[in-house]
Amino acid sequence: MRPEPPITRRRLLAYAGGAGLAGATALVAGAAPASARAYEFDLVFNVPDTDNMQGLAYRRGRFYVGFDVGNGMGVIREYDRSGTKLKESRPLAVGHAAELSFRDADGMLYVATGGGTNPTKVHVVDIAADDPSIVRTIDFASLGNSGLVAVDNRRDGLLVHAGPGDQGPFVFGFADLNGRVRSTFPLPYQGVPQGLEMAGDKILYYTNNRITVLNRQGRILDAIDIPLTGESEGLAVAPAGRGTRVFFGYNKPNRVYAMKPVFH
Repeated sequence: MRPEPPITRRRLLAYAGGAGLAGATALVAGAAPASARAYEFDLVFNVPDTDNMQGLAYRRGRFYVGFDVGNGMGVIREYDRSGTKLKESRPLAVGHAAELSFRDADGMLYVATGGGTNPTKVHVVDIAADDPSIVRTIDFASLGNSGLVAVDNRRDGLLVHAGPGDQGPFVFGFADLNGRVRSTFPLPYQGVPQGLEMAGDKILYYTNNRITVLNRQGRILDAIDIPLTGESEGLAVAPAGRGTRVFFGYNKPNRVYAMKPVFH
């Protein structure tokens, strides 16, 4: 598809009959949905690096983007909100770096391998170090391939996505930080898996041009279609009370957007 031209705002009316997405604040608080909800999609910055963009994370005003650089290696780069690059890791053995998520308790970055033929592993990266490195690896190969990860900060655990390939069927597993799976639920194919995050007890699952919102039992609460072009890559949620809360990436070309609700 032809890349989306540079824009600062696109709007989509999303009609939902169940509990829906109204920014991370409403997700955390469990606010009742409006019967008709509009979302603004604002371009935050064009990513200056042209490598194969994959996962996305956000922490304290900084964006962290994972890039697949080939041969099972990935690079993680830190940007400010204007797109200025502040830091870059050396190539790390994190596979596709398909999704990134921060643990609030210690600031460690959890990085999923991704890829329909790659066994799922989650690498814990000390991104704050002068020379970021993998400090440990959690093996979730028993769940399958096509791995994504989100830190479940409310319960200080992990949510892992996996399946036999990028076409599913997929399983979502809640696990402790040592990799012990506590519970799972299946999900029918919603699109190619591209991003995963937790907002309180709600799950945000990003596939091409769509964010699906689920509860912890796997029931779909809402689905928000995104009117942009390119390949969807990476999802991040900022803590409540800090302005725009939900961020998502696209490549071809690489860029980061913010989503926020507008009520009419």
